[in-house]
Amino acid sequence: MLEKKTRLYEKPMPLMKFFSIVCALVMLFNFVLITCDVFMRFVFKSPIQGATEIVTMLMAWVAYAGLAYTMSQNRHMQLGAVYDKLHGRKKHIMSFIIYAIATFMFCIFVVASWKIFWVSWEIREKAVAAVTVYVFIGKFGTFVGWTLLAIQSAFMMVYSIQGIRDPENVEPIGIVSEIPDEDELSAFEKEGEKR
Repeated sequence: MLEKKTRLYEKPMPLMKFFSIVCALVMLFNFVLITCDVFMRFVFKSPIQGATEIVTMLMAWVAYAGLAYTMSQNRHMQLGAVYDKLHGRKKHIMSFIIYAIATFMFCIFVVASWKIFWVSWEIREKAVAAVTVYVFIGKFGTFVGWTLLAIQSAFMMVYSIQGIRDPENVEPIGIVSEIPDEDELSAFEKEGEKR
């Protein structure tokens, strides 16, 4: 049995939790705004001006702010068919390859999203709407999301290196799966036979 070590990739967890809360609050705000807009539109025939534009702009925060937290919890959609068959150092090597590629890609997206945000910020880009909606707020949310993903992925990559160096004492990064493994299936079959 592996001894339980503090996992390096859990170090940025407070930051990831904070932005997942931001994501949830923005989602709640969008829900309330849409509900109020629909109510005002159908009851008083007076919709909230700019509601659609505000919700659309804030969706970047909803879409990106919680992604790194999801990654840190191993809750992204993953295929474990190959990964689950690996053990020891091989499993850590596979994790390293996955997170090295992911970190590289996320860093490219960080640079690209920063450039897009910065141009939008410099010109104070606004949406053409009944009210002034600054588009750069949503573009900044995209940049923040890619940055958080790059940070989390880098921590997971470094953790995988620790596992490659010491596979006996470093637990592999797990994949959370809703599909039962062989032990769970055999327990289920035994339970069915008892009935």
